[in-house]
Amino acid sequence: MSCELAYIPDWRSDETLYSWVSCFHAVHGHGSARDTGALLFGSEHACRDRDAPRNLQRFVGVTRSALGDVQELLFTRTPIGLFIPFLSTPRQRKLNEELVAPVGPGWRLLCGMPASGLHDASEMRYCEHCIVEDIEIWGMPRWRLPHQLPGSWICLDHCHELNSFRTDASQWILPPTDGRSDRRPALARAEAEALERVAALALRLVGSGTLDVESIRQAVLVGLRDQGVTTWLHPLHNAHLSSWFSGSAMAGWLRRSDGPWQRLAAGDWIHDLLRNRVGDHPLKWMILWCTLFADHDSTAHHLRFLDPVSSPHWDASGQATIWGTTPPSLPADIHDIVANAATIREAARLLGISVTTLRHRLADLGTNPLAFRQDASFEQRKQRAVNAIRDFISAHPSCSRSDIHRCCKAAVSWIRLNAPDVFEKTVEAVGDQRTWQMTLIADEVSR
Repeated sequence: MSCELAYIPDWRSDETLYSWVSCFHAVHGHGSARDTGALLFGSEHACRDRDAPRNLQRFVGVTRSALGDVQELLFTRTPIGLFIPFLSTPRQRKLNEELVAPVGPGWRLLCGMPASGLHDASEMRYCEHCIVEDIEIWGMPRWRLPHQLPGSWICLDHCHELNSFRTDASQWILPPTDGRSDRRPALARAEAEALERVAALALRLVGSGTLDVESIRQAVLVGLRDQGVTTWLHPLHNAHLSSWFSGSAMAGWLRRSDGPWQRLAAGDWIHDLLRNRVGDHPLKWMILWCTLFADHDSTAHHLRFLDPVSSPHWDASGQATIWGTTPPSLPADIHDIVANAATIREAARLLGISVTTLRHRLADLGTNPLAFRQDASFEQRKQRAVNAIRDFISAHPSCSRSDIHRCCKAAVSWIRLNAPDVFEKTVEAVGDQRTWQMTLIADEVSR
């Protein structure tokens, strides 16, 4: 049975759960890390999981919910909060079921992140300028949540590259205060701006709602076409994507970094990220998004990441569109080729690609050749029917509706079936010359 703490220190601004426990251990805790872990989490080795130990329900009970409930702790006081918006509905449901379980797999495993190989479990990050301010305010340093998030390599308050602290010791550790951190060379302006964009997006995602990853993928594909990185015929050309990204400021910094994310500098992961129908590590999406839209307003493209469909893109002339100038489906010339070709094979021949490739491209848009051609040809078919009826009326000003039905049988039959309102508007100028049956006079006397 857990006991309640007599004194519960408050949060120090945006510190992590691990930071709070480390401070508690240093000031109010017991003689060993095991004792503190057993008291707060019912586990002597709780300090090994620096994201968040299991059995958060015990921590909530010991602290009398003064620091928040289990979900609030996990989602807003640990790096796990960044992964939540990317989770599918079944995985979110599974995670919610595990919130109150005292034992079970780690939180990152439940989020499906360990397989990515982008997490350094021994690393924690801190800003030496923040440490100085923390000591002045609280007398002790803290681990800030914005510094521990995936993709956070720069302090947004001081525009200073974060220092790494790596250790495998099973202890509750606070950031070093001796000022002996390694001196890093000053960041180039472009690299600093790239790191700031990713770090700001990571922070904004904590506590946000569920993301539409498929819409994000489509927005990226459109953005790549708009910027000339890829084309519609070759939307996922691995060499083009890798070459484009490897020349970016973000890739330049990644090449000099010393973490597992260094392997992302080559850009060869983008092809698989955009091709796969399943999610991937949030870090990849954030880096790709912030690199692609580096010339856009930072706040605006962050909001578009949260809701890429409903958030408009404002072009240089002040026109609002949904993600740039390229249609979200097909470029106009390719659209017309596919819609007007006699067969799908003929369309593929005109485009210079195989039928299989064309089918795959249409499948990426959520359709198939038959459905696409039916939808694409609808407007053209409707306009041809309207033109046929109008041409007949112009040639026969005194015609009746019966004449139109008789002489434009095919056009009338199709448009009345598929667009009856358009038909009525087209023939509204033609008077109805039918002789209607007269109403019989009702008997005034009922017998």
